[in-house]
Amino acid sequence: MPPLTEAETEAQITDILLRHNWYGVKTDAALIIRGRGRVPRGHIPQGFPDMTYLLALPGTFLCLAALVETKTVTGKLSDAQVEKHAELRDLYGIRTHVLRDPAQALALVTEARRIVGALKAGLA
Repeated sequence: MPPLTEAETEAQITDILLRHNWYGVKTDAALIIRGRGRVPRGHIPQGFPDMTYLLALPGTFLCLAALVETKTVTGKLSDAQVEKHAELRDLYGIRTHVLRDPAQALALVTEARRIVGALKAGLA
């Protein structure tokens, strides 16, 4: 069986997260005008993760957010992605999750459950 494409991987990851009550938002960071080089079309900077997933925190108006970059098993981050992910991490403490298979999405679900449980227990 051939390895999954990036689009297939993203679809499987999104399916898992949606089934666990996450809300997925596809950013426009990946949108470029084809045929004229890599000219950005969107307002989100190049290198920003392609997906943002949101999970409600019950009893509040807040949510957890996960920034996700989907890659194939052998896919590489672009220079712009490496730079933007480092900026998010270093300046804001925001970690981008580079997910390469559906099992990693399940690990994200498990971590979110741990955090929600800790918040409910007043331990976070």
